[in-house]
Amino acid sequence: MPTRTFEKTAEIVLIIGDDMRRYGVEGMFRSLDTPLETRSYAHFDELSAFSGGQFVVLSGDAVGPLSAGTAEDLRTQGIPVLILVDPAAPVEQSWADHAGGFLDWADLRPDTLRDAIADVAAGRFYASETLARRSVTAAEQPDGPAAPARAPVTLTARELQVLRLIAGGLSNRQIARSLNISEHGVKRLVGIVLAKLNCPNRTLAVVRAIDAGLLTL
Repeated sequence: MPTRTFEKTAEIVLIIGDDMRRYGVEGMFRSLDTPLETRSYAHFDELSAFSGGQFVVLSGDAVGPLSAGTAEDLRTQGIPVLILVDPAAPVEQSWADHAGGFLDWADLRPDTLRDAIADVAAGRFYASETLARRSVTAAEQPDGPAAPARAPVTLTARELQVLRLIAGGLSNRQIARSLNISEHGVKRLVGIVLAKLNCPNRTLAVVRAIDAGLLTL
């Protein structure tokens, strides 16, 4: 697979509560041959505001619920968000709704960090290998006696519409026409649905949705 590259300089806003993890990620950024500048925070409250040209990388231990004002800042300024996933520290759903990708701590290396940021910055949804494997295992063995309990998945009415159209095999363009919205809007909604279902692709999302009772055949 070719190495992803960055098309422009970006400022990375790194929000990670655990000091050792934060230092480790800072070191990974320094090792990358990229035009990225990094600002690090232990908690979201330490950050005064977002600004254009930023890219947010955060972990669940450092952020609380996303306020309406901050959500609007992320939307209007087009600030991408990559979430570092740790099963022991679930991410607030309000942040997950705005994420362009998810990178499991178990997969975190300089190359995967670079690829995740490049993909999300380019508008491509990113889910790392461990997340994909965990989703596949859960989908294939939904009723195993040792399977951990899953948190309920809640979709908005619009997200459920998109999910049903995905299950029908429609492309983003076809979904956009069906719902009379832009392809960009569809792309964002599809990303949110995949994130909420913790799935790396549409096919697995449909399987997970059926398993969760969100879809029926």
